[in-house]
Amino acid sequence: MICFFFLASASAFAGDKPTAANIVKSIQENYRQTDDAIIQFTQTVVLPLSKVSKTIDGTVYLKKGNKYRIETGDRTLVTDGRTSWLYMPASNQVVIDNFRDDKNTISPDKFLLGVPSDYYVVLISSKFGDDDTTYTLRLTPKSDNSFIRSIKLLVSGNWTIRSAEISDMNDTQYTYTVRSLKVNTGFPNSRFEFDPPNGAQVVDLRQH
Repeated sequence: MICFFFLASASAFAGDKPTAANIVKSIQENYRQTDDAIIQFTQTVVLPLSKVSKTIDGTVYLKKGNKYRIETGDRTLVTDGRTSWLYMPASNQVVIDNFRDDKNTISPDKFLLGVPSDYYVVLISSKFGDDDTTYTLRLTPKSDNSFIRSIKLLVSGNWTIRSAEISDMNDTQYTYTVRSLKVNTGFPNSRFEFDPPNGAQVVDLRQH
Protein backbone atom coordinates (compact mmCIF):
# COMPACT_ATOMS: atom_id res chain seq x y z
CA MET A 1 0.00 0.00 0.00
CA ILE A 2 1.33 3.41 -0.88
CA CYS A 3 0.68 6.44 1.28
CA PHE A 4 1.97 9.68 -0.13
CA PHE A 5 1.91 13.05 1.63
CA PHE A 6 0.95 16.12 -0.42
CA LEU A 7 2.19 19.09 1.54
CA ALA A 8 4.70 21.81 0.80
CA SER A 9 5.67 25.15 2.20
CA ALA A 10 4.05 28.39 1.12
CA SER A 11 7.21 30.34 1.88
CA ALA A 12 9.17 32.25 -0.72
CA PHE A 13 12.84 32.38 -1.59
CA ALA A 14 13.19 36.15 -1.58
CA GLY A 15 13.17 36.46 -5.35
CA ASP A 16 15.78 33.78 -6.01
CA LYS A 17 14.89 31.00 -8.39
CA PRO A 18 14.36 27.88 -6.30
CA THR A 19 16.58 24.88 -6.80
CA ALA A 20 15.58 21.27 -6.25
CA ALA A 21 17.37 21.36 -2.90
CA ASN A 22 15.53 24.53 -1.85
CA ILE A 23 12.15 23.06 -2.72
CA VAL A 24 12.86 19.87 -0.76
CA LYS A 25 14.11 21.87 2.23
CA SER A 26 10.95 23.97 2.18
CA ILE A 27 8.76 20.85 2.17
CA GLN A 28 10.65 19.37 5.12
CA GLU A 29 10.54 22.56 7.19
CA ASN A 30 6.82 22.94 6.64
CA TYR A 31 6.16 19.31 7.55
CA ARG A 32 7.92 19.75 10.87
CA GLN A 33 5.63 22.69 11.63
CA THR A 34 2.40 20.94 10.63
CA ASP A 35 0.38 19.13 13.28
CA ASP A 36 -2.13 17.41 11.00
CA ALA A 37 -3.50 17.39 7.47
CA ILE A 38 -6.63 16.29 5.62
CA ILE A 39 -6.14 15.60 1.92
CA GLN A 40 -8.76 14.75 -0.68
CA PHE A 41 -7.14 13.07 -3.65
CA THR A 42 -7.70 11.16 -6.86
CA GLN A 43 -5.60 8.05 -7.47
CA THR A 44 -5.08 6.44 -10.85
CA VAL A 45 -3.29 3.10 -11.09
CA VAL A 46 -2.03 1.79 -14.43
CA LEU A 47 -1.14 -1.89 -14.45
CA PRO A 48 1.83 -3.15 -16.48
CA LEU A 49 1.43 -5.12 -19.72
CA SER A 50 -2.35 -4.71 -19.97
CA LYS A 51 -2.15 -0.95 -19.36
CA VAL A 52 -5.56 -1.23 -17.69
CA SER A 53 -6.18 1.74 -15.41
CA LYS A 54 -8.37 2.27 -12.36
CA THR A 55 -9.28 5.63 -10.85
CA ILE A 56 -10.66 6.21 -7.38
CA ASP A 57 -11.21 9.18 -5.07
CA GLY A 58 -10.23 9.16 -1.45
CA THR A 59 -9.34 11.05 1.70
CA VAL A 60 -6.20 10.89 3.82
CA TYR A 61 -5.90 12.00 7.45
CA LEU A 62 -2.31 12.48 8.61
CA LYS A 63 -0.25 13.18 11.69
CA LYS A 64 3.45 12.72 12.29
CA GLY A 65 4.60 9.50 13.89
CA ASN A 66 3.32 7.33 11.04
CA LYS A 67 -0.32 8.02 11.88
CA TYR A 68 -2.59 8.00 8.87
CA ARG A 69 -6.03 6.95 7.71
CA ILE A 70 -6.78 6.38 4.02
CA GLU A 71 -10.43 6.08 3.02
CA THR A 72 -11.52 5.07 -0.49
CA GLY A 73 -14.63 3.43 -1.85
CA ASP A 74 -13.18 -0.08 -1.71
CA ARG A 75 -11.08 -0.05 1.45
CA THR A 76 -10.07 1.78 4.61
CA LEU A 77 -6.48 1.61 5.88
CA VAL A 78 -5.77 2.92 9.38
CA THR A 79 -2.59 2.96 11.45
CA ASP A 80 -1.58 4.62 14.70
CA GLY A 81 2.09 3.88 14.08
CA ARG A 82 1.92 0.64 16.05
CA THR A 83 -1.12 -1.28 14.78
CA SER A 84 -2.69 -1.26 11.33
CA TRP A 85 -6.23 -2.14 10.27
CA LEU A 86 -7.29 -2.88 6.70
CA TYR A 87 -11.05 -3.03 6.14
CA MET A 88 -12.54 -4.21 2.85
CA PRO A 89 -16.32 -3.64 2.71
CA ALA A 90 -16.85 -5.96 -0.28
CA SER A 91 -15.77 -8.98 1.76
CA ASN A 92 -16.67 -7.43 5.14
CA GLN A 93 -13.22 -8.40 6.39
CA VAL A 94 -10.78 -6.61 8.70
CA VAL A 95 -7.10 -7.57 8.75
CA ILE A 96 -5.22 -6.43 11.85
CA ASP A 97 -1.42 -6.45 11.95
CA ASN A 98 1.54 -4.69 13.47
CA PHE A 99 2.49 -1.56 11.55
CA ARG A 100 5.25 -2.47 9.13
CA ASP A 101 7.49 0.19 7.65
CA ASP A 102 8.31 -2.00 4.68
CA LYS A 103 9.55 -1.39 1.14
CA ASN A 104 6.00 -1.07 -0.23
CA THR A 105 5.13 1.85 2.03
CA ILE A 106 5.89 5.50 1.46
CA SER A 107 4.92 6.94 4.81
CA PRO A 108 5.02 10.71 5.38
CA ASP A 109 7.81 10.47 7.95
CA LYS A 110 9.97 8.18 5.87
CA PHE A 111 9.54 10.05 2.61
CA LEU A 112 9.62 13.69 3.66
CA LEU A 113 12.36 13.40 6.26
CA GLY A 114 14.37 10.93 4.18
CA VAL A 115 14.82 13.24 1.19
CA PRO A 116 17.50 13.96 0.02
CA SER A 117 19.42 11.29 1.96
CA ASP A 118 17.38 8.50 0.31
CA TYR A 119 16.80 10.06 -3.14
CA TYR A 120 18.62 11.85 -5.91
CA VAL A 121 16.52 14.94 -6.67
CA VAL A 122 16.58 16.78 -10.00
CA LEU A 123 14.58 19.81 -11.13
CA ILE A 124 13.67 18.68 -14.64
CA SER A 125 11.48 21.57 -15.77
CA SER A 126 10.15 24.99 -14.81
CA LYS A 127 7.16 26.76 -16.27
CA PHE A 128 6.67 30.45 -15.57
CA GLY A 129 3.46 32.38 -16.13
CA ASP A 130 1.67 35.46 -14.87
CA ASP A 131 -0.96 33.40 -13.06
CA ASP A 132 0.71 30.02 -12.83
CA THR A 133 4.24 28.81 -12.12
CA THR A 134 5.10 25.14 -11.80
CA TYR A 135 8.19 23.05 -11.22
CA THR A 136 8.67 19.36 -11.95
CA LEU A 137 11.01 17.29 -9.77
CA ARG A 138 12.23 13.77 -10.40
CA LEU A 139 13.26 11.67 -7.39
CA THR A 140 15.30 8.52 -7.91
CA PRO A 141 16.09 6.19 -4.98
CA LYS A 142 19.76 5.91 -4.10
CA SER A 143 19.33 2.31 -3.00
CA ASP A 144 19.36 -0.38 -5.66
CA ASN A 145 17.01 -2.41 -3.44
CA SER A 146 14.24 0.19 -3.34
CA PHE A 147 10.82 -1.01 -4.45
CA ILE A 148 10.20 2.45 -5.90
CA ARG A 149 11.78 3.13 -9.28
CA SER A 150 11.06 6.86 -9.54
CA ILE A 151 8.79 9.66 -8.31
CA LYS A 152 7.83 12.73 -10.31
CA LEU A 153 6.36 15.69 -8.43
CA LEU A 154 4.49 18.65 -9.89
CA VAL A 155 4.95 21.63 -7.56
CA SER A 156 3.15 24.95 -7.94
CA GLY A 157 4.76 28.33 -7.52
CA ASN A 158 3.44 28.65 -3.97
CA TRP A 159 5.23 25.36 -3.14
CA THR A 160 2.12 23.21 -2.96
CA ILE A 161 2.50 19.76 -4.50
CA ARG A 162 -0.25 19.32 -7.07
CA SER A 163 0.42 15.74 -8.11
CA ALA A 164 2.82 12.83 -7.82
CA GLU A 165 3.58 10.03 -10.27
CA ILE A 166 5.16 6.93 -8.76
CA SER A 167 6.60 3.99 -10.70
CA ASP A 168 7.55 0.80 -8.87
CA MET A 169 9.75 -2.14 -9.79
CA ASN A 170 6.71 -4.06 -11.09
CA ASP A 171 6.15 -1.26 -13.63
CA THR A 172 2.89 -0.31 -11.93
CA GLN A 173 2.28 3.43 -12.17
CA TYR A 174 0.41 5.40 -9.51
CA THR A 175 -0.72 8.98 -10.06
CA TYR A 176 -2.02 11.01 -7.11
CA THR A 177 -3.71 14.35 -7.73
CA VAL A 178 -4.62 16.62 -4.83
CA ARG A 179 -8.18 17.97 -4.94
CA SER A 180 -8.10 19.78 -1.60
CA LEU A 181 -5.76 20.22 1.37
CA LYS A 182 -6.47 21.42 4.92
CA VAL A 183 -3.82 21.63 7.63
CA ASN A 184 -3.82 22.02 11.42
CA THR A 185 -7.53 21.29 11.80
CA GLY A 186 -7.06 19.72 15.24
CA PHE A 187 -8.87 16.45 14.62
CA PRO A 188 -8.45 13.89 17.44
CA ASN A 189 -6.12 10.89 17.51
CA SER A 190 -9.19 8.66 17.62
CA ARG A 191 -9.21 9.09 13.83
CA PHE A 192 -6.35 6.58 13.84
CA GLU A 193 -8.30 3.89 15.67
CA PHE A 194 -10.62 1.39 14.03
CA ASP A 195 -13.47 -0.70 15.44
CA PRO A 196 -14.49 -3.60 13.16
CA PRO A 197 -18.15 -3.37 12.06
CA ASN A 198 -20.62 -5.82 13.55
CA GLY A 199 -20.49 -9.11 11.72
CA ALA A 200 -17.14 -8.45 10.05
CA GLN A 201 -14.62 -11.27 9.76
CA VAL A 202 -11.54 -10.28 11.77
CA VAL A 203 -8.13 -11.73 10.85
CA ASP A 204 -5.52 -10.82 13.47
CA LEU A 205 -1.96 -11.35 12.25
CA ARG A 206 -0.24 -9.87 15.28
CA GLN A 207 1.98 -12.04 17.39
CA HIS A 208 0.85 -12.01 21.01
